[in-house]
Amino acid sequence: MNTRRSIVDRLIQFAKPRLVSSFAPPPTQIAPNLWSLDRRLRMPGGLSLPTRTIVMRLRSEALLVVSPPPVEIGGLDGLDALGAVAEVLVPNSFHYLNAPGFLARYPQATLWVVPGLHQRVSGLPCGQELSDLTPPSWQGEIEHLVLGPVRGVSEAALFHRPSATLILTDLAFHMLQFEHRLERIVWRLSGVPAGFGPSRTARLLLLGDRAAACAFLERVLAWPFERVLVAHGEPLEMNAVNVFRRAFASYLTRPGGASQPPAR
Repeated sequence: MNTRRSIVDRLIQFAKPRLVSSFAPPPTQIAPNLWSLDRRLRMPGGLSLPTRTIVMRLRSEALLVVSPPPVEIGGLDGLDALGAVAEVLVPNSFHYLNAPGFLARYPQATLWVVPGLHQRVSGLPCGQELSDLTPPSWQGEIEHLVLGPVRGVSEAALFHRPSATLILTDLAFHMLQFEHRLERIVWRLSGVPAGFGPSRTARLLLLGDRAAACAFLERVLAWPFERVLVAHGEPLEMNAVNVFRRAFASYLTRPGGASQPPAR
């Protein structure tokens, strides 16, 4: 890691979680050409953190993998059965730890990263930085928006148009299931919301520039999504637009006090 690394990067390395090796289920289909590959991490102090990789089959029949999963515990035969991994996206500034190992297993894949990540984190495989332009292989199926860099971090939101699914990483959590009551209490004290919404980390970093956050969130709300998938927690399947709007209501106020229009 280079000299520009932030305190966030130091904390990621310091608190690097352990994989729960006994939990490596195959991909679960969410919608046609859309799958969730779920894994579980053990954080310092014993807390369990669910984490999700999103897999999309493109028109070419090849796969786009968002938030590459760990390869150490195996369980990727089910992924291979879906098609050839052609593209890998590191969708924010935190989900890069598995990229080197995953790209070593799939060396033919193209790596995409959010803006600023290659400059800040050394040791990543060579790849292309996501810009405002849609990659040609995504056109007509996957749209994206990039928030950041803000305070050194970025995140890309994706919209899988065929399934009307909004895909987020750490911008929002939706953790509803816990191993025990104490774990729920500790996660809440750590800043994880009680329902769908931004964590304390997202509020301090990704949403730190309120003007940029407002513009980004308004553009996200212009997508006709019916479902939201997050990296940490349960899918949001019901009343997705209104729940999203309520969760980010405090950031949807334009300069001068004008608010986002009422929910549709």
